[in-house]
Amino acid sequence: QDPYSSLNPRMSVGQIIGEGLNAHKVFHKNKDKMQDYIMQVMDDCGLAPYMIHRYPHQFSGGQRQRIGIARSLALKPKFVVCDEAVSALDVSIQSQIINLLLDLKEKENLTYLFISHDLSVIKYISDRIGVMYLGNMVELATTPDLFAAPMHPYTEALLSAIPTTDVDDKKETILIEGDIPSPIKPPTGCKFHTRCQYCTDICKKVVPEFEEVTPGHFVACHHKRNIVKHN
Repeated sequence: QDPYSSLNPRMSVGQIIGEGLNAHKVFHKNKDKMQDYIMQVMDDCGLAPYMIHRYPHQFSGGQRQRIGIARSLALKPKFVVCDEAVSALDVSIQSQIINLLLDLKEKENLTYLFISHDLSVIKYISDRIGVMYLGNMVELATTPDLFAAPMHPYTEALLSAIPTTDVDDKKETILIEGDIPSPIKPPTGCKFHTRCQYCTDICKKVVPEFEEVTPGHFVACHHKRNIVKHN
């Protein structure tokens, strides 16, 4: 999450990226071959190979995030968890890192679990989106389906709050009132019922089933929104 605190200040870039390789004994102490491989990984992640002996304090936030990505990809994973990977970066650097992640996804055939609160970033990078509330998945759909027809009231409110520069956009922001309940002692029934404008008695008593409403679109709600049946 934080490229400023996630890198060891006493280790050079080469040592940071090579740490996992050493732990898994990938090159069996063949230092020359390992250094060539690290420089190749750095180049793939947009870092000049000559930076291999520099230390974290000599890099900007975006470059540090690239080092973190290079460290993650050095062991050639198939599945990468990106937890708020760009939230600490400014917008211009965010776009560079997201485009790098997309390029690496195609090149290395990667799968990402991308966790973020930034809906514009999620829309750009994700193929499928899962919306969570208080630890529970409330909606799961492909990105176009979710943005075109959100079925859960929480998702609907989240998407209505996305800022827009379109002066002709007459969409009203749906305000979610009330405080988030305690995750330790959540409300009975649907966890969102204390803040939902469509709440009825069944919401307070019965936990909604997470069901497939349209092909590939799953929702956990008693009062689903925007249901469009496909032929």
